[in-house]
Amino acid sequence: MTVEPPRIRLADLLSTASSLAAFRLEPAITRKHLRDALSVLLEETTFEALGGGASPLIPRRAAPAPDADVLAFAARWNDRLGGPFVEVSPELLAELRADLASPPS
Repeated sequence: MTVEPPRIRLADLLSTASSLAAFRLEPAITRKHLRDALSVLLEETTFEALGGGASPLIPRRAAPAPDADVLAFAARWNDRLGGPFVEVSPELLAELRADLASPPS
């Protein structure tokens, strides 16, 4: 029996990346946060295993903002999928992962 990876949506990926950046008290959401978020969503790792987290009770200056590369990635994949709440198929998941592994455009 083949086990399929968990189904995710672009909204899940972007929200988890944002949460990771906030958890680490970092000012920007980067491609690394997207890669780490994908690993968490696919159950390959956990927030705890990634380390570097801080309690949400610690005051922050501001919420992390996406960098230009993350904004371009989000727009590209939103257009490709037809919206942020569409499930990413296993075939597109492989392409999404390859996109995140490539250097920023």
